[in-house]
Amino acid sequence: MKITFLGTGVSVPYENRAQSSILIEEDVKILVDVGIGSFLRLEQAGISPEEIDAILITHHHLDHNGDLMNILKARWLLEAGEIEIYGPSGTKFFLESFLNVYPYLRNKLKFKISEEQDFKIGNLKIRAVKTIHSIESQGYLVDDFIAISGDTKAFRDFLALDCSYIVHELSLPFNYRADYHTTPENLKEFLGFVKAERIFLTHLYPMTHAVKDEILRFLEFDAEIVGDLQSFNLK
Repeated sequence: MKITFLGTGVSVPYENRAQSSILIEEDVKILVDVGIGSFLRLEQAGISPEEIDAILITHHHLDHNGDLMNILKARWLLEAGEIEIYGPSGTKFFLESFLNVYPYLRNKLKFKISEEQDFKIGNLKIRAVKTIHSIESQGYLVDDFIAISGDTKAFRDFLALDCSYIVHELSLPFNYRADYHTTPENLKEFLGFVKAERIFLTHLYPMTHAVKDEILRFLEFDAEIVGDLQSFNLK
């Protein structure tokens, strides 16, 4: 399985990072979140929107879904077929609301929406896992191999998932309140339950990047802070 971090940024500029988006390549190509800038990063990664088989949305904040319509419109113009979109409760309402704002796209964009919790894309089994954020949100466990958190406070049930790798947000630095986002103290509290061999950390605000080396020392775990367009062939 190949994982490419298309966007690792947040809603404020830092190091020219695009907002949240991850490309998974196995027998299929799946995007997990499509924050603003991911449309451009996809091209830079050498992937056309028409090659994507499915899109998984963790939650409906702009830095996680802002390029969804760009991708759907590009697929229409490229005469691509229907694409599957998976997301939390409210995903169907979100898409319908967007088409009400841009009615010229209605009956042009080809997509199918599902709010199911367990499903398959190609040969990959995927399970949605409820997470802790300011709105309805969920992470995804892909083929019992890699878990992707989206935005969340760190908590035991997610970090204890039986998988080889975890992608987890680390929005905030030390001495912040971990209510809807993760801090180093909040993450370390649950590292003893982690079964995964490695954690990839993403979605850091600029003040968190400023102390990233201190954070990695504090965690005392095989963790890596990732950047845009970094790829990993995972086994």
